[in-house]
Amino acid sequence: MHIQARRPIIALLIGWEIEPDMLIACALSAASLHADFYYFYPSGVDETRRMIRGFRFEYAVWVEDEFPYPDIVYDRMRRREVDGFNEVYRKLERVLFTHTLKGRLGSKSVIYNWMRQDDQLKRHLIPFQTLRNETDGLAFIYKHQAVVLKADKGASGQGILIVQVKEDYFEVLDQQYTHRMNEAEVLELLKMLIPKHYCLQRMIESVTSHGFPFHIRVHVTKDGSGQWVVGFCAPAISLDPNVKVTNSEHSFRVTPTWKVFLKQHLNEQPGSEIDLHIQRYAIQLAQFLEEKVDGSFHEMGLDIGLDAEGRIWMFEAGIGIPTAVFHMVEIALPAMAYSLYMLDQARNQGTVDHE
Repeated sequence: MHIQARRPIIALLIGWEIEPDMLIACALSAASLHADFYYFYPSGVDETRRMIRGFRFEYAVWVEDEFPYPDIVYDRMRRREVDGFNEVYRKLERVLFTHTLKGRLGSKSVIYNWMRQDDQLKRHLIPFQTLRNETDGLAFIYKHQAVVLKADKGASGQGILIVQVKEDYFEVLDQQYTHRMNEAEVLELLKMLIPKHYCLQRMIESVTSHGFPFHIRVHVTKDGSGQWVVGFCAPAISLDPNVKVTNSEHSFRVTPTWKVFLKQHLNEQPGSEIDLHIQRYAIQLAQFLEEKVDGSFHEMGLDIGLDAEGRIWMFEAGIGIPTAVFHMVEIALPAMAYSLYMLDQARNQGTVDHE
């Protein structure tokens, strides 16, 4: 008699509410790959019984239930060895995880400094300075005339300031209001930001032909073969020309498709020179960072800009919990495929049990 093998189980670990579409995309992607799926919170893990209370997607609704420990965890919480989150990782220490980085990967300055070590990558690195004293910070502002100030470990554009040198004053934009300051006030501002761990970055004018600021989110991910690929490119255009940082929470932005953006802004098509250049660069950066970090990761969000000459500039590289609106399937499908690839590799190497 033929006995059908049990379907592999992928579980999604989250620490807070996430986009409902992301949960559905994971469930449907797993099902399309013939795997079972549920999501859970740390509080749902019962170590003694090796059971987890979580949620499965059934008949288009989420059903709460108890499940056995999964074969592999897709970690979208990513707080390994962070205070307050250690217990769930200890309880699941014998379970395979897709993401094993400890804590949240360093700061923006750390990644920028790593990039300086690679001749190819540093061509697209924006001049920057870690803010350690106000005098050096002011000199950097004078040198570049327009500078972005951002928290070294910040996300989603929180706390970003833009400082521009005018004839006899400084203009400081906080993404909502414009402030006029003198040199002494700017020095005091920089001094205040030092303990908050900020860095300075030359302002790059990444704008459309109509003057609207934009950035491009490039999602780099490992696929079902364990190879780095570009999942998608997602332009974000600020509809307010005064909000220069388009991933800011204060930015009202539109997100055209990559094909439409290439056509309207660059008069190019997917597969064109700029498209391939961006994809090659993103994959090269992911491979480079993979060699630098302590632990493994399988997805990364890269924010880049294009200046008036079409030159690529790397704003930020995020290995935290990369996401982008309207692209949940493009995030979930390779994540589920890579989870099954990892599980298959581990079984072939004998590091997990065959069942």
